[in-house]
Amino acid sequence: MKTMKLLVFIAFMMLLTTSLGLAASHVFKAKLSGSEVAPAVMTKATGEAEFKLSKDGKEITYTLKLEGIENVTAAHIHAGKKGENGAPVAGLFMGPKKEGEFSGEVAKGTITDKDLVGKLAGKTIGDLVKLIRNGDAYVNVHTEKNPGGEIRGQIK
Repeated sequence: MKTMKLLVFIAFMMLLTTSLGLAASHVFKAKLSGSEVAPAVMTKATGEAEFKLSKDGKEITYTLKLEGIENVTAAHIHAGKKGENGAPVAGLFMGPKKEGEFSGEVAKGTITDKDLVGKLAGKTIGDLVKLIRNGDAYVNVHTEKNPGGEIRGQIK
């Protein structure tokens, strides 16, 4: 009887662990800094982005927060591994430009299939998630001073 209870308990814990793992896999984050830009940019600015995949897998909600950055012009998700530059695949912030120094939430929204551009145009959110899980997607924040990107971070 004790063996049966132990087996049931182990099975329950495995199921619980698996369920929690699947739930956690629906949240992705990126920590942004100038040192992550290729080539690196000297800046005091930092940021963080959080992405949540919907239960049905058809949309991603996001929040992008920045600290100590000046004259932000745009922010995107780009395709590319760490240290490699790539083209945008989804917009996060397209203006109007944040004049002067800015700290706080710069963008919040939802990405769906129709929002995908570049190599993901005509594809699905599932394709974007695949890029993220393979380490092939990063957030890039563009500024007036650094139009190619002032801060960046891989989405994990």
